[in-house]
Amino acid sequence: MWLPARLNTLSIFAGALPMDDVASQVPDGVSDAERDLLRKSARDFLAAAWPASQAAENSSNAAAIAELWRGVARQGLCALGSDADGVGLREIMLVFEELGRAACPAPLLGAVGANLALAAQPSNTIRALLDDLRQGDASIALALGGFDGDPAAGQARWSGEALSGGLAFVESAETATHFLVFLDDGLALALHDASGITIKPTPGLAVPPFAALAFNNTPAVKLDVPKHTLADVALVTRLACAGRALGAAQRGFDLAVEHAKVRKQFGQLIGQFQAVQHKLASCMIHLDGAHLALVTAAEARDSGNPDWKIFASAAIAFAGPALRNVSIETHRALGAVGYAEEHEAPRHFRRVHADLARFGGVTRARAELADHLLGPVQ
Repeated sequence: MWLPARLNTLSIFAGALPMDDVASQVPDGVSDAERDLLRKSARDFLAAAWPASQAAENSSNAAAIAELWRGVARQGLCALGSDADGVGLREIMLVFEELGRAACPAPLLGAVGANLALAAQPSNTIRALLDDLRQGDASIALALGGFDGDPAAGQARWSGEALSGGLAFVESAETATHFLVFLDDGLALALHDASGITIKPTPGLAVPPFAALAFNNTPAVKLDVPKHTLADVALVTRLACAGRALGAAQRGFDLAVEHAKVRKQFGQLIGQFQAVQHKLASCMIHLDGAHLALVTAAEARDSGNPDWKIFASAAIAFAGPALRNVSIETHRALGAVGYAEEHEAPRHFRRVHADLARFGGVTRARAELADHLLGPVQ
């Protein structure tokens, strides 16, 4: 378990961190050595709990996902977003990278969003829900509605004590115990089995598929959350999904490199062809650039930089085309393997494109940058 204690004390006694690294870390922050430890912990856990050989079959198995979620909770990762011990967006991004690398559908996006959005809620009911979430006894699906950025995402309305409207592009809807719905003036929390809810899977690139939700006078709890907080949470979810796409693209690239070392054409390893070498080298540059842009945006938020949203828009605007290019070129390098559903490569291809097309995608990020530079369109 890495969170929430962050293994500071345990790592010293176990010898996982040298004393010099512990002594040099910034107070109330996370050191690079701890971040490396988090990455190793998450990667080792996912390799055991969600092996590539079983991922395709288990992605449509609700019981397997529920068991995975309990394991994620035991690792302490369901507390991400709660700002425990200085853990911030860089750590969230790191874990989402590992989820992408493992083609893992753990419903962590909802947990992070709930931890961020509900942190200031005084209600004992909400406190109990967050406790259940961090124990793996509850899972939350986010429905961003008007904060999604895609005009097709729909809208929810609050009337009296009930929720109405239709919302699209909801992740982990079928396995969630609760829905956290973004409204214009707050949040609505509804139980998965509340009356008036219809859940319709919408198969596409994402695996498991996103879902469309319809609410018809559904009983729910209305929560007062400032609009700027909702916008911040929505932007964090955009960055988290970009981080997950980065992890998927990196894994696809690693597979392509290994393939180029063993696959022969015309009596030669394809890795010896200059065209393949140049394409893979270009992919490595794109991956490094996307990683740097996303980490810089996360670091800006963690350090309280008032311009962090601009860094975030810039990172998404750059990472989108870069990671798509990596995904396409590695797909070509893999050849027929990239089309074989028994292989993990197609899952990474779908993950990259599904995550980067969400929330208005690159077009929205570029529009945000244009507004910052030139002012909004009058």
